[in-house]
Amino acid sequence: MGHAGIPATSRDLLTFNSDNDPDELDRVVRNYFGAMLFRPASNAKGRFFARRVGGSVLSDVLAVPGETKRDERHLNDGRMEAWKLYYVIHGTVAVEQAGRMIVLGPGELGLYDTDQEFLLHVPDRSRIAIVSLPKAAFPLPPVAARLLSPRRLAPAAGATGALAALLHSLGADLPFFGQDSLHSVNGAIIGLLSAALREGLGDVSLPHSGRGNEETVAAVKQFIMRNIADPSLDPTLVARVFHISVRQLHRLFEDEAGTVGQEIRAQRIRRCAEDLRNPGHHHERIGDIAARWGIADASKFSRQFRSAYGVSPRDYRAEPVP
Repeated sequence: MGHAGIPATSRDLLTFNSDNDPDELDRVVRNYFGAMLFRPASNAKGRFFARRVGGSVLSDVLAVPGETKRDERHLNDGRMEAWKLYYVIHGTVAVEQAGRMIVLGPGELGLYDTDQEFLLHVPDRSRIAIVSLPKAAFPLPPVAARLLSPRRLAPAAGATGALAALLHSLGADLPFFGQDSLHSVNGAIIGLLSAALREGLGDVSLPHSGRGNEETVAAVKQFIMRNIADPSLDPTLVARVFHISVRQLHRLFEDEAGTVGQEIRAQRIRRCAEDLRNPGHHHERIGDIAARWGIADASKFSRQFRSAYGVSPRDYRAEPVP
């Protein structure tokens, strides 16, 4: 799949346009944006390209007139556990959710919940930067979550203005980012959105201490579980996603049984152990199983596995299943 003028500089870069097969388009949209129904109002040609990074999906969309709907049938396909952030580069987008509507014009931002029914209206051809962000990155109390479904973020001086400027340039720059740059951009989006929400929601926004620390630790653990196969997942990446320092992250885990790094390692080893005992993976090489769960170094994997289970991965696989 490709689009003229867009260099496929990375394996995680997806491009798609209206000339592609409709069934394939539906599959790709479900994979990247969740199950939903799109009803175009014209035969105009649209396209999008997207990249995954750290649990997020960053995309640039040339949208055609029409409506996009996610209702109870789609929600039953599974929760996405994500916030959807829109920035309108040109055109107009209206979002209906929870009995409210926001209308976004050029230079405006909006946020809504992918795990509630919604209806998007695009009255004319529009270009939009869309970012799907894991809810685990924003451990919001319920009252704050309700205020964001949906919410218009008016560009202004401060975090919201900086976020708008970053998203405005995202479409042009997205294909050219290397992996390190892409992680930094994703972290910057999450950090600026966190700051914008604190500015806009005040006391009901992101927790800083006390009970909030427990919620943040739970959110971190959930984020780790969902991204455990990413070989770049480490305490530095987790801290960047949650917009805190590595020192703050370690401090949050002081009352836990292990450190953040130990949590990541334990989750990876556990997933490997499950696959080693699974007959469906018996034909796979041990090194391939380890790599699938983010451990590329075979000797390191063997040491870590023996430390956790007392035997080598090969002997563990050979043991009879209890």
